[in-house]
Amino acid sequence: MKKVADGIHRLGSRHHNFYVIVDGGRATVIDTGGRREWKKVAKGLSGLGLGIGDVEVVLITHGHSDHIGGAADAIRNGVDVKVHEDEVGRVTGTSSRRQVRPTELPLWKPSVMAFMVSMIRAGADGFPEIGHVDTFADGEVLDVPGRPRAIHTPGHTEGHSAFHVEERRVLFTGDGLVTTDLLTGRDGPAILDSRFHKDVDEARRSLHRLAGLATDLLLPGHGDPWRGSIDDAIGRLESVT
Repeated sequence: MKKVADGIHRLGSRHHNFYVIVDGGRATVIDTGGRREWKKVAKGLSGLGLGIGDVEVVLITHGHSDHIGGAADAIRNGVDVKVHEDEVGRVTGTSSRRQVRPTELPLWKPSVMAFMVSMIRAGADGFPEIGHVDTFADGEVLDVPGRPRAIHTPGHTEGHSAFHVEERRVLFTGDGLVTTDLLTGRDGPAILDSRFHKDVDEARRSLHRLAGLATDLLLPGHGDPWRGSIDDAIGRLESVT
């Protein structure tokens, strides 16, 4: 686990990220990585003198297997898991869990193969069994460590959401905006290839729901942290697409 801002820590790898917010000896987890990665949360918290019992909630940006893999483990440990109300079916498996298949990607590219190997090692090649989750609504300020505000940014999935910690000027962008192109390996603000999205045009429109937010640090689902404003990031992204 690596500290990326005051009270905010990053887990995972360059290929995929999940995060922990610590405030007053309590924690909020943003996404959970693959099915083999909940233990990384426990280990990271231990290094901070905390335990799973100090986790107040897990907030899920969206229901893809590399983001919800540890959610069942969290629930078994008595931690509440919350998703946007439009994402419940995808997370619990009561509606389609369709996501990009390896056979749809150019596996001959080194960057793509490296990504796929990382996903398999993380246990993101399958979904956990999740029976129940709680929900949040668009615009809701959640009364949990960090007090993040949920922002519905559909397109990548139906209920994809970002989380804005205004006091710390940090925005968790999930897969709505990333900082590495998974197909080319190119770094910098980007939107994923259309094959990764339910509706890529809607995903592009959703970026503008983030415009104007007070941000100095963007924390994506894929790629390294990006220091700067969301408006600058969107501008850079649009200049190359």
